[in-house]
Amino acid sequence: MRVSSPPAASPHVDDHRISTTGYRDAESLFRSKPIAEIRNTESATRKQIDDKKEELRQLVGNRYRDLIDSADSIVNMKSSCNAISANITAVHDHIRSLSQSQSQSQTKPHSQSRAWTYGIACRVKYLVDTPENIWGCLDEGMFLEAASRYSRAKHVHQRLFIDSDEHKIKILSNFPLLQHQWQIVESFRAQISQRSRDRLLDRGLPIDAYADALAAVAVIDEFQPEKVLDLFLESRKSWISQVLGNAGAGDDSSLVVSVLCDVLGIIQVSVGQVGESFLQVLNDMPLFYKVILGSPPASQLFGGIPNPDEEVKLWKSFRDKLESVMVMLDKRYIADTCFAWLKECVNKISGRNLIDAIGSGQELASAEKSIRETMESKQVLQGSLEWLKSVFGSEIELPWSRIRELVLEDDSDLWDEIFEDAFLGRMKAIIDLRFRELTDTVDVVNTISAVVDSFTRQIDVQLYLTRSYTAGGVWFLESNAKKTGVASGFKVHPEENEFLSCLNAYFGPEVSRIRDAVDISCQGILEDLLSFLESPKASQRLKDLAPYLQSKCYESVSAILMALQKELDSLYGSMESGDKVVPTTVTVEKSLFIGRLLFAFQNHSKHIPLILGSPRFWASGNASTVGKLPSLVKHSRFGSDSAICDSPGRQTSLGSKRQNSTATAALFGAKEGASPELEELNKTIGDLCIRAYNLWILWMSDELAAIVSQDLKQDDALTLSMPGRGWEDIAVKQDQSDENQLEMKISLPSMPSLYIISFLFRACEEVHRVGGHVLDKKILHKLASRLLEKVVGIFEGFLSTEVGDAHQVTEKGVLQLLLDVKFVIDVLSGGDSNSVGELSSNPTAKPSLRRKQGQSLTISAIRERSNQLLNRLSQRLDPIDWLTYEPYLWENERQSYLRHAVLFGFFVQLNRMYTDTVQKLPTNSESNTLRCSTVPRFKYLPISAPALSSRGPKKSFTPSSNEISSRIESSYNSCYC
Repeated sequence: MRVSSPPAASPHVDDHRISTTGYRDAESLFRSKPIAEIRNTESATRKQIDDKKEELRQLVGNRYRDLIDSADSIVNMKSSCNAISANITAVHDHIRSLSQSQSQSQTKPHSQSRAWTYGIACRVKYLVDTPENIWGCLDEGMFLEAASRYSRAKHVHQRLFIDSDEHKIKILSNFPLLQHQWQIVESFRAQISQRSRDRLLDRGLPIDAYADALAAVAVIDEFQPEKVLDLFLESRKSWISQVLGNAGAGDDSSLVVSVLCDVLGIIQVSVGQVGESFLQVLNDMPLFYKVILGSPPASQLFGGIPNPDEEVKLWKSFRDKLESVMVMLDKRYIADTCFAWLKECVNKISGRNLIDAIGSGQELASAEKSIRETMESKQVLQGSLEWLKSVFGSEIELPWSRIRELVLEDDSDLWDEIFEDAFLGRMKAIIDLRFRELTDTVDVVNTISAVVDSFTRQIDVQLYLTRSYTAGGVWFLESNAKKTGVASGFKVHPEENEFLSCLNAYFGPEVSRIRDAVDISCQGILEDLLSFLESPKASQRLKDLAPYLQSKCYESVSAILMALQKELDSLYGSMESGDKVVPTTVTVEKSLFIGRLLFAFQNHSKHIPLILGSPRFWASGNASTVGKLPSLVKHSRFGSDSAICDSPGRQTSLGSKRQNSTATAALFGAKEGASPELEELNKTIGDLCIRAYNLWILWMSDELAAIVSQDLKQDDALTLSMPGRGWEDIAVKQDQSDENQLEMKISLPSMPSLYIISFLFRACEEVHRVGGHVLDKKILHKLASRLLEKVVGIFEGFLSTEVGDAHQVTEKGVLQLLLDVKFVIDVLSGGDSNSVGELSSNPTAKPSLRRKQGQSLTISAIRERSNQLLNRLSQRLDPIDWLTYEPYLWENERQSYLRHAVLFGFFVQLNRMYTDTVQKLPTNSESNTLRCSTVPRFKYLPISAPALSSRGPKKSFTPSSNEISSRIESSYNSCYC
């Protein structure tokens, strides 16, 4: 037998049965269970079905009865409501009838007086409670609520006393303490105003607190919005004063920078809060207006007072007046007010002179960097970010830029408004201070006096002329820096060290110290300025600071030159007056020291011409860059290559770390021309240098002239009829008609007199002592001119005095004088004014091209005197003999000139002569070069010193020997080498 599946109408029962029995279908049930168990299961299932049906029947029956009961209740409720409505209507009618009857009857006076008394008592209580209420508001920081409470209490007091009739006043007499109580309330007006103002002075509060305090002041003091804005900005000015008071000009620079950053933050926050509180953007009401115009309904403000109709009217009138006063401020007015306040803040900051604590341009640049970072920081304007977001609708990356556009309506940099002028002025003050320190440090007068103290005992001229080579006597190399330039880096060649040693030996320690002090100071000032130029304002600053720096540098160096000029004036005065207190040698040594110092400034100062040159070269730090200098600097002595090699270990350019900086970009945009002060300073230094050496020239020429004059007067060989030492026989061939040539021998001098050679050698030796080839050629020109003038004058005087002398000069003596004079004139021809002019006009021409014999030149005064002297001497000879002697004598002079060209190279280089003449070996035995001993050459000449044999015993040649005669003899013997 099979059991049919449960009907589809009861799927839940079927699922429950299957789940409890664990069988899925009837087939599995019959396979696994016997028939008895299946029947028991069927019986249990049918019983459960019956139980569920009975339960469902009972449930439906109960709910139906409840529904019937609910319907009955609703009907009863409707009946009750109708009855209640009828009762209310009846009561209403009875009340109306009673009211009408009562109005018709006379009101009893006692009830009316009682109501008035009750109202007055409530108002008195309101006034009594007001002080406590205001105190609570002040303690909680609710200043606007305190001001509002005071205003409402004022309205209540006005209602009681001002608007009361006699009857009410009589009732008020029952409250004797009311007037005293009102005085207490009245005293809170000043407290509310002061406490609100004090709240504005507190830092670190949210902007809502400041808006509440401003609204309280506006209510209590009846301020208009313009006055409220002024009050707000004035309180922020107090903030700035308080911060500035925490630092002084003597404080550390880091503290000053921190204070300036704090002040800048106050200004930024204040401007931002002005915008949020007073500026209307789009349709949003500013925060200040929201606070002051927001108020609960008037009916809720006079709690405890019955029928406060009059008070409400007074309060509404007060609010209407307040709303009419609180008009929106114009954007332009807000911007102008903020700018005026900003200027006052700038004046307050400048008045404190805090920036004076910053002592260098590098510190100024660091301070600027910190201030700019503060200005662009979002952290400072954290409180205004939400307002900016609500205005612009998104997050703001540069809040201050947006605030500046909204509030100030200007895109100018806040740095320009506050700090730029102050920082620029401080940089100028630093430059001025550093140059004044330089001027005070370089005390040339005392230095000169201290240096020449060692010469005070050298009164004897001969000892001074034979002094040792202490400072001069050097032959300068061409510096490797000229060949390799700055590209060689820090590598110092041995030749560089040798060159510097020679340079320092020439200058001496004091000249080197002064030069280095000036140069290092100028370098430090320039580097400081370049550090300050590392700013977005580099171009504007350079236009202002570059002329100022050059002007101060010029003034500082000019002050040093002025001191040197006064010292030179004093030396010239001492020399002209013949002051015996100060030895002449001391005066000369002082002038030489000044000359070396001026030479160091003119040729071996690196940063003076760099500063006075074009600012475009400040970045490279090298004013001698070949091919890149302005023409003025390149042709000036300041622009010489020697300036590069003074400090080979410091050849790193000033701008090596600024290749991509704003300062470099600004420098490259500067004008290329040098400042006018450079040419003027160069000319001044050159003139002073020549003037300093001119004192030495005057003294030396006088001393050497005196020696030559004495030797000339004592020369007995001039009165002899026999040929003297250094003469040679020359074979002269005569043409005959029979074609037979006769040979005639004439004896002529072949070399100058020893005292003439000694004279010239002493002069060259002195030139070698004081500087040698480093001397300016203008100085050598003046020296040659002065010596030539002296020698010509000596020979002129000798001929004038010799006429009446018992010992007349013989023909042989005249020939020797002619050779001596012509030799001196040729050697010193570089002193001719025409030669000097030609050199200065064409400095690059080769000597062979600019000095040719027979060249047509305007005859100068000294040349005319020289020619007249030669004519006077030649007239002492027989005209026919002179025609015979002249070509051979002048040929001997030319050969002697060529043989002495190296020995007297200092003068010969000024005007090289006889370049077309072929040099011949001397024929006389006394001039045989085989007798010369080996002599040391100048150390740096590009030729070697060959060893020469000698017939006699060898003698070493010592240039610094004190025996003048042996020196002259050796120089004569070596003049052909």
